[in-house]
Amino acid sequence: MPTDTTLAAPTQPSPTDAPPRLGAPQAFTAVSFPVLGSALHVTGMPLQDIFILLGGCGALGAAAVVAVGGRRRLTSLAGAVLRAAAGK
Repeated sequence: MPTDTTLAAPTQPSPTDAPPRLGAPQAFTAVSFPVLGSALHVTGMPLQDIFILLGGCGALGAAAVVAVGGRRRLTSLAGAVLRAAAGK
């Protein structure tokens, strides 16, 4: 009884496949930042300190994306920031 010992090559997504627009990490961040800010405000933390803290967290997240993803992700992140600032 012959057995096939060859392994199938792993499939790679093609460069034309579009990544999902909103995944679990983006949804978690979009929900957790307002919840965290509200919780800190209810506990008595001044708004200015909350904005500085959450802005620092966002900057660290952006730096991590750039460090892992490189230039392509940096341009994508910059475009997202510009669209958000423009209200689109």
